[in-house]
Order: sequence, then structure tokens, then C-alpha cells
Amino acid sequence: MQRGSTVKKILFMLGNIAIYLGVFYAFLYLLRSTYDYEFTASFAKFLDINPAMFFAVLFTAIVLVYMLMFRIKRSLWPENKQTLFQASGFKRIALKDACLMFAMGVAGCLFSIGLMEIDIIARNFPSIPFLVEDLIRGDSIFYVILGAGLIAPIYEEILFRGLIFGQLRSVMPVFGALILQALLYAYFQPSLSLSFIGLGSGIIYAILYIRIATLWAPIIVQTTAMSLIFILKDAGFYEVLNKLGEPMLYILTAISLLFLLGATWFVWLRGTKVAGHSIQVKPNTAEKGI
Repeated sequence: MQRGSTVKKILFMLGNIAIYLGVFYAFLYLLRSTYDYEFTASFAKFLDINPAMFFAVLFTAIVLVYMLMFRIKRSLWPENKQTLFQASGFKRIALKDACLMFAMGVAGCLFSIGLMEIDIIARNFPSIPFLVEDLIRGDSIFYVILGAGLIAPIYEEILFRGLIFGQLRSVMPVFGALILQALLYAYFQPSLSLSFIGLGSGIIYAILYIRIATLWAPIIVQTTAMSLIFILKDAGFYEVLNKLGEPMLYILTAISLLFLLGATWFVWLRGTKVAGHSIQVKPNTAEKGI
């Protein structure tokens, strides 16, 4: 009986994840198909000129569908009372935690700029600076910040940390779910080098979500980092850093990485709860199976 219940949980988890990803691919196909029809040609041209707005339209539409799915689920199964945002773990965040997350976002921005501006890294991993150059082109920096700096990171956190991590967590120990969601997050990055960065980022974001127990934690980090990457690029800050020379870029990048890792470790040492499961550092208070 127990085995049958476990199999049912696993199948339910896989089905939910397949639906979440299926909606993503369906809307990705629909949005790309606007390039094929004359009556949507002007809209497609706008998205082509402003690639960040492609993300804004795509992810906003998907989140609206997710919200509708949870609403339908609540009407069909009254015991499922959670909204999308409740299921994703949106809870209030303390001011001190929000400030720390903002500082981590600034460090993440500076670390990313270092990867793009250090010559040997940029030459061997060109997909990192290329992604920023591709997204920042367009009619307005506002479109870039809205699409790539805010909406895309928020959607990623809802999907990977809020929904997928929650589903994985329902059938496996937290550490296994943490690593698996990070691997999935890395898989969906546009290049191998970005996948490697995504793996590390996915682990950090999940740790912040687990320990601070709100999805706002990784959202603040990622939206701060991504928005500042584009704002500072548009403001000419990259050129200012380059004038400081390669040694200073190495130092700044290393300090930023150490701060990110140190802050993550600091947060990890805090025992808290996520999705109703106690997660403690001490072995005698750890959750069973972890």
C-alpha cells in the first residue's frame, strides 16, 4: 500500500512538472509563430528589435496561464486551496534579509561583469557577453530592464524554485531536490558556459529560498543582478571598470564571488522551514531522510 502511494506521488509530481514545462514550450511555439503570419508581422518585428520584450510577453502569458490552472484546480478539488503565488512560496521577507539579498544581487552583477570583461574569459566563453549585447539592443533600456531584468528572473524563480522544486521536494529529500532543480535550471540555459553558471546559481537560489522561506529572497537577488547588469552596461560603467586594468577586474570578480559564497553560507547556517518541512543544521534535529 505504501509503495503504491509513493508511485502515485512520483507520477503526480512528474505530471505536474510536465504540464508546467509543456505550457512553456506551447507558448514559446505560439510566440515564435507570430513571425510567420502577415497580420502579426509588426508585432513580431517589435519583438525582433526588442528581444528582451520577447521574454516579457512570453513569461507574462505563461504566468497568467499558471494562475488560471491553479484557479481551475481549486474549483475542481476544493481541498487544493493554494493559489499560484502561495504554492510558489511568496511570503513576506524581513527588511534585513531583503537588504542582504540586494547586496548579493549587487555582488552577482559585479561577478557577471567580471566574467564578461576579463579578456581571457570573454574570449573563451563568448556566449556570456553575447547574451547581454543581444538583449540590451532595442528601442529603450526600459524594455530591457522590464523583460530581462525583472519579468524573466521572476518567472524563472516561480518555475524552478517555486513550482518544480516544490514538486521534487514532495517525493525526495531536500538535498536531492535542490540538486535536481539546479540541474534542470542549468539545462535550460542557452549555452554550456551559461549552464555551468546556472548550476551554481540554481543551488544558491534554492538555498536562499529554503533558509529564508520565501521566494522573494532569490527573486531580489536575481532581479537586482540582472537589472544592474543592463543598467550599468547602458551607463558606460563597463568601460570605467576596464580602465582600471585586468588585475583590478580579477580582484573585483574574486571579491564578488567570495561575498556571494560567504553570504550563502551565512544564510545556510540558519535553520528554518520551507513548505512545512523542518530543515535544520544539527543532525539530531534534521528532517528524516535528509
